[in-house]
Amino acid sequence: MTPPPSPPVDEGHVKSRVGELAHAQGGRVRDLRKQKGLTIEDLAQRSGLHFNTVGRIERGVSDPSLEQLYLIALALGVDPAEFNPFPSGKAGAPPSGLDDELFVLIDLLDVQVSAGNGAFNGSQENMGRFAFSRSWMTRKGVKPASARIVHARGDSMADKINDGDILLVDTAIRSLEQDGVYVIQLDGHDYVKVLQRDFSTGGLQIISYNPAYKPQMLSAEQAADLRISGRVVWHGGEI
Repeated sequence: MTPPPSPPVDEGHVKSRVGELAHAQGGRVRDLRKQKGLTIEDLAQRSGLHFNTVGRIERGVSDPSLEQLYLIALALGVDPAEFNPFPSGKAGAPPSGLDDELFVLIDLLDVQVSAGNGAFNGSQENMGRFAFSRSWMTRKGVKPASARIVHARGDSMADKINDGDILLVDTAIRSLEQDGVYVIQLDGHDYVKVLQRDFSTGGLQIISYNPAYKPQMLSAEQAADLRISGRVVWHGGEI
């Protein structure tokens, strides 16, 4: 008897799920490192890996090799099976208490983006996590594996985005697909600004909500060199 044909593979779903698994695996490395009281630099020195490599593994943006995971396990003094991203009920991070089908945890990074005169990135170490509804993320078109949370610093975006507010950034968006609020890099500094296209010149304007800060006009050539780190899809802060 001929078996029924296999259903078509949803490549988008596979990539999204793989990203989530990498994110979970990186979170487990980070949690174990913190349990040992180690910094990223400490773990890098112990494992012989570059600290940038360790950081990227923890953030789930780098696919670690088995050798790298083994070196990290040795450095932490744990069983390499602890890094298994597939839930089995044995190893892995303790349950969060949230329904994983309904909610997703997004990392809050030690990164500050300027709503003022410029800020340098921090260590990009994880500072905690915030829960978001999976259905809300889907409606926004944001894949959990590409989402990061950072802090805004300064007053140039007041009073819509204020000093200390947190920003949910879709890092999968690296180009100006539509006018909106973006995290950008200029002269080695990170900013959160409104980007608005100028169709008459092919350039764009960098705009602050605070009228005390004048818009900056970029030519088409300058706009082509602008580095976009992601689009802001949500922000929150204290009242």
